[in-house]
Amino acid sequence: MKSIRIGVIGAGRFGVNHLHAFRQMESISAIKLAAISEIDPLKRKNLEMEFNIPVYEDYNEMIRKEDLIAVSLATQDHLHREIAVNALKNGLHLFVEKPLDVTSEGALEIMNLAEKNNLLLQVDFHKRYDPYHIEIKELIEQNKFGSFLYGYCHMEDKIIVPRDWFKDWVSHSSPVWFLGCHFIDLLSWLMGSRAVSVYAKGQKIKLKELGIDTFDAIQSMVTFENDAVISFDNSWILPEQFSSIVNQGFRLIGTEGIVEADSENRGALSCFTSGNGVRNHNSGFIYTIKEASGREKYVGYGIKSIQHFAENLCYMHNGGSLESLDGTYPSGLDGYEVAKVNEAIHHSIDSGKVVAL
Repeated sequence: MKSIRIGVIGAGRFGVNHLHAFRQMESISAIKLAAISEIDPLKRKNLEMEFNIPVYEDYNEMIRKEDLIAVSLATQDHLHREIAVNALKNGLHLFVEKPLDVTSEGALEIMNLAEKNNLLLQVDFHKRYDPYHIEIKELIEQNKFGSFLYGYCHMEDKIIVPRDWFKDWVSHSSPVWFLGCHFIDLLSWLMGSRAVSVYAKGQKIKLKELGIDTFDAIQSMVTFENDAVISFDNSWILPEQFSSIVNQGFRLIGTEGIVEADSENRGALSCFTSGNGVRNHNSGFIYTIKEASGREKYVGYGIKSIQHFAENLCYMHNGGSLESLDGTYPSGLDGYEVAKVNEAIHHSIDSGKVVAL
């Protein structure tokens, strides 16, 4: 059987997870991690040694030479549109790290192009794959909480993320584009309801003092089709000493119940003399285990969300239709809806008014 050749574009801090996710599927499916595109020359050299496949500086060259079926995209957020459009125009199925694009116009172009060419477009909203959230979704579908009235979400990074990890491009992004899209999608998915209006405020103080032109924090009040009003707090200036890279969680209140999920403190913590204070562990996201053969295996919902794209490719490769997958994965439409909300949040900050979607 012909292999399903996948290329990965962007093998940085998170893109490397795509490489591990696809590589370990090779032994159990038709998936083949065929090639990588990475602009950093040192990373290219190391990737060639570790994965023993072609590594290109130019993703277009990779697409021309490698007879790919699909690509996954894990570049800087503001670079998604051009790369995604080029991949789809070349007839490739596409997996994109959130956000789909940092403009609603770009997200719509990507979505429409995928639909026009009958190509799978899947967005990595990995919060949907967290088993805690899946259980909550099941309870909601059983109508355990009644009609939702209001709720609260927070997702906040330590300052090392914008200041150190991504300082070269955070001015093209914001806490809402980088973090907020996770929970905007999650709450929409959990409730089965789209956003209809937003009102937002934002602050630029700490990062501006460091010469970084982006928001420290953004607070958004989002109204959904079901009349639920959810507040979203997003920032990336938590102290370096905070107990984890990201602080995150949500609560929803309905007419018949309440549900809360603390995604940062899940009950496992450590502290030792050689460390830097207390650390909370969220190992369920991505962790490694040893198989009987001694081979290291990457697991967790952060890997599962990537592999789900490959599983969908296998399904279609074996005769399944793209249409029959509708509603089973985070789609281009979901990415577009989130982009509309994020864009409206920024418009609301600028205008000081409620913005309808």
